[in-house]
Amino acid sequence: MKKSKDEAEQTKRDIVEAAKGLFAVKGYAATSMSDICSAAGCSRGGLYHHFDSKEDLFIYIADQAFTASWENWDQEIDGTMTATEQLYKYADYFVDTLEKPLNKAGEEFISRVGADSEAGQRFLGTMMAYMQRFERLVQAGLDRGEWKGGNAQELSMMILGYFSGLSDHIQMMGKEDAKRFYRKATKLLLEGIQK
Repeated sequence: MKKSKDEAEQTKRDIVEAAKGLFAVKGYAATSMSDICSAAGCSRGGLYHHFDSKEDLFIYIADQAFTASWENWDQEIDGTMTATEQLYKYADYFVDTLEKPLNKAGEEFISRVGADSEAGQRFLGTMMAYMQRFERLVQAGLDRGEWKGGNAQELSMMILGYFSGLSDHIQMMGKEDAKRFYRKATKLLLEGIQK
């Protein structure tokens, strides 16, 4: 019996949610397609109808997460905010949306498939799209004369690397303490790049 379009879409959502949870808990390598089928309550045929492979599913989840992240970010800011105000807001947003286990699964994914593989290139393309979007915020700070640093791409990588590295130290903090920590770190960062 053929599923309706709505049922098929629900199955896909169930697969994605199950896989996201498993990747976060078990990591990429330790999660099997059978694990995902069991958690989603679907057949292997149902899973492979929507996704060609575990790699394909993981890339879909990453792309979906990054796209949703920027859509939500667009709701957080307005056109009157300076780049500096946006960076403080981004620090809060970073804490609110941090998915450390999935970030670790992403690192594991790229080390398993290799950066030069087709799947690795697709994943890195998703990451680059995220970086390019962040570069717009940084470029605005440079264009408005708020910040120094010259190269928006390099400065974006430094800022995101800084924020990502700090996330290793907030796991035992409550959300508000983590936000205070990130605001202090952002202030320190800005002292180095503000004109």
